Amino acid sequence: MALVKRYLAPSDFSAEETWRLVEWCRKLGADEFTVDCLGSDARRVPPVRHAFQKIVQPFDQGKGIRERMSGPTADDLNRSTELWELNERTIGALRLALPDGLLQYEPREGGWFEDPVFYREGHLMLGVLSHEAFAVLRISDRESAQLAAAGFHSHDSLPRIS
Repeated sequence: MALVKRYLAPSDFSAEETWRLVEWCRKLGADEFTVDCLGSDARRVPPVRHAFQKIVQPFDQGKGIRERMSGPTADDLNRSTELWELNERTIGALRLALPDGLLQYEPREGGWFEDPVFYREGHLMLGVLSHEAFAVLRISDRESAQLAAAGFHSHDSLPRIS
């Protein structure tokens, strides 16, 4: 299946619409995800990670080599990645971790979550680059038409932030 890239900007989505987008992706086959958890002290696991981990642990898929949205170099975009099954419970955990929506970026004292990526059969379907304020969706032409019909706004190229 030939895929096209559709770019998403946070300004085009409410928090609730981002979760509707995740459900839309799940219905089209998104089956696993990853998300980074960072903190101000790189030597410690951020406290917010513990609550998230407690919810998603039963759905741990282990690690797999997956494409990510960023890395130290272009060669590091495909790397070992912690994965969880995408289902109602794990989406609920993500909603708690990202209360202002999937496209939020708000570093906090106790830690924060960023750069969620959703995969379909091991391939990046929806990836967010939180600190750059955009997401990319890789879907077929037919799915792109369905995206628009579902009321989701997207762009042919990376939107400019003014």
